[in-house]
Formats: sequence, C-alpha cells, structure tokens
Amino acid sequence: MPWHWEQNSDITAPIAVVAWYGVVQRLLTYLAQNLNKYDLSQYQFVKGTDFLVIIGKTSLLPWVDGVQYAMFDRQEPRLWLPCHAKPSISPILLAKAICHKFERELVLLWDQPKAVIPLERQWPLTKEFLEHAI
Repeated sequence: MPWHWEQNSDITAPIAVVAWYGVVQRLLTYLAQNLNKYDLSQYQFVKGTDFLVIIGKTSLLPWVDGVQYAMFDRQEPRLWLPCHAKPSISPILLAKAICHKFERELVLLWDQPKAVIPLERQWPLTKEFLEHAI
C-alpha cells in the first residue's frame, strides 16, 4: 500500500530522543559530562551502528543540538514515530504491516534517514555504558 510522510502539526509528548550519525557521539559525551543532572536509572536505550534512541519520561529527555524526538502513536502504541512527521495512512494498518514484515512487536519507524528500528530490547542506560561508548 503506497504511503508517504506528512508533517505532524499535532501536539505530541515525546517518549524518546533520537540521535543519528555524528550526533550520537555528541549526545553520549553530553550525558557523560552531565551525570549530576541525570538519574540514568530513569532511561533505557537502543543503539545501532548509526543511531541511538534514549527512552524516558518526556520531562527528563536530554537535549543536544541535532537530536530529534520520537513518540508512540496514540492509535497504535506498537508503532513509534518521529514527533515531526506522521504517515499518510492509518497507523494501525501500517503497524500491522511493518510488525508482520519485520517480525517485531514494537518498532520505531523513522523518516530521514529511512529506518525501522526494533525496540523490544531496551537496555538500561548506565555510567559504564556511557564511558565505554564515548
């Protein structure tokens, strides 16, 4: 079923901060240098070669220049999306198709770069991880 991304003008509450490419290192360094500001036990993360997703309460999400934010879709909580974009088709149908195709129960669908990120394995964010990752 063809679809495209549209600008999301709805007010949304992010549940994750998403960093891509060089912004990943900037975010990790920022967190490592500001451990006194963040209770790491309040966060989980998913990391890939080119991305980092840090999941937490909206009011606790860090900000670094270049990061973007993700939300879960209110109609379909298995589908997480960028806060700035939404699919042109029903998120329920899209979630069914993507979860079936990728054999996943929880995914982050991203617009630029185009990506489907599985979210089932979320790891606790720790000082040791930050030290190792930077």
